[in-house]
Amino acid sequence: MRALKRTLAVAATLIAGTATLTACTEEQAYCVDLAGYAANAVNVDPQNPADYTKILEDAKKLQGSAPAEVKDDWGVVVAFAEKAKAAGTDRVELARLSKQTGGVMTAYKTISTHAKDSCKVDVPQLN
Repeated sequence: MRALKRTLAVAATLIAGTATLTACTEEQAYCVDLAGYAANAVNVDPQNPADYTKILEDAKKLQGSAPAEVKDDWGVVVAFAEKAKAAGTDRVELARLSKQTGGVMTAYKTISTHAKDSCKVDVPQLN
């Protein structure tokens, strides 16, 4: 009976340790992807919706792997980038979208703060 309890305790410890390592690995993978995104987002002009298409694929990837704290914020960025992509070169639609950047800027600020605090990654500021 004593051996069974010890075996169960060891198994529980291993399972808990594996779960912790997996979570850490997922966070690290997000941080690595975030660093790649930061390199690609350097020339994105937040007032030019067409520029958001430059970061769309990276943003989608990050939305999928983002921790809960910023997953919804990535959703805002992705949704806006998809609208910009759909607008293409339609100047009227792009002008309309440029008036809707407030929510994207707020979401991006949250992402930027999280990136710096959790991943030690500086993402380009959108001004």
